[in-house]
Amino acid sequence: MLTLKSWTGLFQKGTTDIYHTVKVRAPRDYFDRADAFLEDIVYTSQDELSGINKTFLVKLLFDNFMDHVRKGKDLYTYILQLRTKYGSVIANVNPNERPPAGSVPGFQWGLSFQEGHSEGTSFLTLNVRLHPAEVNRMRVFFDDMNWKHHHPLNMELNELLSLLFIEFITELRNGLSEQTKEEIIAAIVHKWEEQ
Repeated sequence: MLTLKSWTGLFQKGTTDIYHTVKVRAPRDYFDRADAFLEDIVYTSQDELSGINKTFLVKLLFDNFMDHVRKGKDLYTYILQLRTKYGSVIANVNPNERPPAGSVPGFQWGLSFQEGHSEGTSFLTLNVRLHPAEVNRMRVFFDDMNWKHHHPLNMELNELLSLLFIEFITELRNGLSEQTKEEIIAAIVHKWEEQ
């Protein structure tokens, strides 16, 4: 029996945490704005939302993006526009410099926390755990985009989730229409209640 235990132990090592950690990097004030937005939702909502956090929000943004991917939408141009418009925010050392006004064509919503670690005085990193199937699906998506458009995106999930988060917070700061804001809040509450 001792041999069987040691043999089966070979297959069990390293299987305690199957999730993949993606790092969302953004200026500190973007995370502060996300906190304020979520606090406003908790305050104004009639539902019990204690514990809702930025990790949940980023995961919801990712799920929304994945919904578009699974529906077969060609998001290549959208991703390039995201990178062009908001990529400097990730790389920028001046947190007071704002991205240009106006949304990236294609910003849309469908209804279908851990503390970040400081990387300096102005940026935070938020760890978001994704299931390996989601990570693999995004890898296939990136490969498909590279194949179809013959110009590689050279993008990783860290950058994509950071850009989606930055876009959302920028849109929030620029002022969402009341209808869009209500749809977003309804989607957040619905997803939170599904947990």
